[in-house]
Amino acid sequence: MKQLTWILIVVFAASLLCWGFAVSQEKPKASTPKAASEKADTAKVKEHAYVGASKCKMCHNAKKWGKIHDKWAATKHAGAYAVLAGEKAQAVAKGVKIENAQKSDKCLVCHVTGHEASAKLKGEKYSMEEGVTCEACHGPAGDYLASHKKKDNEKQAMADGLMKPTEELCVTCHNEDSPTFKEFKYEEALKLVAHHKPTKEELEKEKAEGK
Repeated sequence: MKQLTWILIVVFAASLLCWGFAVSQEKPKASTPKAASEKADTAKVKEHAYVGASKCKMCHNAKKWGKIHDKWAATKHAGAYAVLAGEKAQAVAKGVKIENAQKSDKCLVCHVTGHEASAKLKGEKYSMEEGVTCEACHGPAGDYLASHKKKDNEKQAMADGLMKPTEELCVTCHNEDSPTFKEFKYEEALKLVAHHKPTKEELEKEKAEGK
């Protein structure tokens, strides 16, 4: 009887050893990584804050920048909010059953930069009275304001929210949804808001001409 018991113990131990060896030879299953799209769905998209045109003016109204702020201030974009108070705008508003154009989201979404942004994304210098500002075309500057100041740092500024205007961006407002829409010609429209940083040669020429 004792001999049989020992035989059973030896057989059981041998079975355990064989099972352990077999398990050790199995390739571990690779963990399935999350699909990129799934990660994208859960990732938080950073929202950039609006700082207002006066913040841009601090640098962009300098002569070396071509007084870009002054050029913007002379455009219809700068008066986009104010024009809504005019008799013509109020008449158009009533025609589409809007009581007050300066208080209607339907009007303000295109006449005021960042109108639909949350309050937390509107800095202390943000003002709806500024109308359609630099940030409507170049993106909210809350994060790229610092990186944009650094020389040869456009890549970082773009990563921080700086945008280059495109026709696709313009037509989000300049389209048939507007009750005053007229044919939008992108190339001609660009000339009305044209501005650029002067080259060294251009600055020297202006200096020679006493400008």
